[in-house]
Amino acid sequence: MKTTTIIFDVDDTLYDVGTGFTAHRNTDGATSFMVDKLHFPNKEEAQVLRNEYFLKYHSTAKGLTVAEAEGKLPPLPANVTLPPGKTRRFDPEDLDEYWANNLNFPLLGGPDPKCIETFNEMNNKSLNIVGFSNGPRKYVTRVLKEIGLDSFFPPELLFAVNDVLPYCKPDPGSFQFVLDKVGVAPEECIMVEDSMKNIQAAKSI
Repeated sequence: MKTTTIIFDVDDTLYDVGTGFTAHRNTDGATSFMVDKLHFPNKEEAQVLRNEYFLKYHSTAKGLTVAEAEGKLPPLPANVTLPPGKTRRFDPEDLDEYWANNLNFPLLGGPDPKCIETFNEMNNKSLNIVGFSNGPRKYVTRVLKEIGLDSFFPPELLFAVNDVLPYCKPDPGSFQFVLDKVGVAPEECIMVEDSMKNIQAAKSI
């Protein structure tokens, strides 16, 4: 079957892990949010829980969702209450907003002309270019803008963890959701990923 679609992961796939941005996001970026918004007593305790659940679920948003369901978040301070109508302390949209506005995006190093040239060539071949990330949507959009690739991923072909929860990669259901939304069969697609677990899951569909 002819290839019609290329599905790209974003983090550590469309930019170099050596920039230090991923390490920043997974440490200070995650733990600052957990201290500021989820009332962890310190970044050290936040890091321990974040790492434990990230190893299981490969997504900070999914990990924190499950951690709350399992009662692993610290108790709310006595002077803090949830806003009216809110039943969960962790909302992936809050993480999305926090990361999009607070991470050190200049660490990404800006656009890569060779990468942009490659995407232009793919556009000329009339391929569907799809983005699929375990990160939240506003954050992913900001990353793509910083590295000069946002114009290649229209909103309807960009999928983030917010879109597929309670699934996330490598859950087969997350890949099936994307395929159904794009309207393509697995045999038409190439998956470009940095995670072997995600590649194996995609290949199994």
